[in-house]
Formats: sequence, structure tokens, C-alpha cells
Amino acid sequence: MKRSSYKFLSFALLLTAGYALAGPPLDGVYQSTDLGGNIDVGRYSEGWDAGGGALMPGSTLNAGSWDGANFGLGWRYWCATTLSPATVLVDNVNANGDGNRTYMQTFVGGFIWLSGAGPWANGDPDYPGVIDTYTEFETIQYVNWQPVAAVTNVQATGHFDNYPSNCLTFAVGNGSQVGSTDWGMTKPADYPDFLQATTCDPVAPNGAWWDMLTLTLTISGCGTTDTDVSTWGGVKSLFR
Repeated sequence: MKRSSYKFLSFALLLTAGYALAGPPLDGVYQSTDLGGNIDVGRYSEGWDAGGGALMPGSTLNAGSWDGANFGLGWRYWCATTLSPATVLVDNVNANGDGNRTYMQTFVGGFIWLSGAGPWANGDPDYPGVIDTYTEFETIQYVNWQPVAAVTNVQATGHFDNYPSNCLTFAVGNGSQVGSTDWGMTKPADYPDFLQATTCDPVAPNGAWWDMLTLTLTISGCGTTDTDVSTWGGVKSLFR
């Protein structure tokens, strides 16, 4: 009886110790390796059905980290979708169809995920959550009215499941378009699948694919702080 009680007590203590290790992600500012930080840059796609387009309703995101060989091991976000056409903010296209336009596009819905092995690690195996806001400011270069290149700035917020809603993540990043089915190209296999707006299944027939660079991820309000994260000066460098 004493031995059984001892075994039960030991097991209970082990369980307690295991749970004590778990906790919300560490507050801090985390930057991608191209900014001198310690999280991977990313790749993402925007998928749409036949008759749709990158600047039209129904464009759906699928993004994640890229370590040079593997997609989505460190961080991911997906399933955010546009419900309305993009808004033109700046139009510098001349009468010959040459120049650039900047658009603002708002996405709704979607999910986020951080690996529990990232620099924000604090005991949980992973940190799933939802996207609260997601906005892209996309500049497209045109030649003879045809798009030939595009860059985008992404600003997003989200919060984590299983923790109070003030345990937030804020992301700022920049993307460079690599290709598009609208340009007569075929997506390489090592870029993420095109997701369908209504189901988030990887079956959308058309889309564009991007590299995501200069990523800054800020985690705030979760109650613990990582003293080794990047400084605010790194964040300011994005806007110089």
C-alpha cells in the first residue's frame, strides 16, 4: 500500500512538473534571418477560382516559414480571404499603360500557428490562434497595361487560443511576387498550395506565389518576456 501510494504521488508530481513548464509564448520582438534575427523567412500563395484574381474577392492566403528545404515548420498562417475588390491608393500608370499602382487589400478570417520550438517557446507544444486583422499594401508594376512585377507590405494581428484575448501577436513583413498563373506560369511544388475560399482545401486552380522577407513578429500581453529578442531599432529599420 505504501509503495502504491508512493508511485501515485511520484506520478502526480511528474504531471504537475510537466504542466508547470507550459505557458503562453514569450513576449518579445522576433525578426527573420535577413534582418539578423532568428526566425525563418517565408513563402506564401494567394489562390482563387476560375474568373477570380489577386485583387478580387475570393483570394485566399496560405503562408508559412521556409528554411530552405521545409515549409511551415516554424510559423504559419492560412485561410484569410478577401470579400471585396482591392482599393487603388496610388495610380502612376501613364497613357501608354506603363507605371505602377498601389492597392490596399483587406483579408478576413484565417488562422495562425507558431511552433512550440521557436524562440518564443515557453512549454506548450505549439501555439495555435486566429487572425484578427490582415491588410496588404501591394504595388504592381505595369508595362503596356500588363503586370510584370509586384511587391507588398503585410500588416496583421492575431491572438492565441487557450489564452486571454490580450495575448496578441503583431506581424509586419514584405513580400516579393515570384510568379502567377495569370502570367502563364506554373507554381513550383515547393511553394504552398492554392487554397479555395469557401473550404480552405488546397484545390484552387489559379493563384500567385510569393517570397516573404524582412518579417517582424511581435508578441505582447502574454505575461512573460524573452530578454534575448531583437530590439526596437530593428523594427524601426523596416520603415526607413
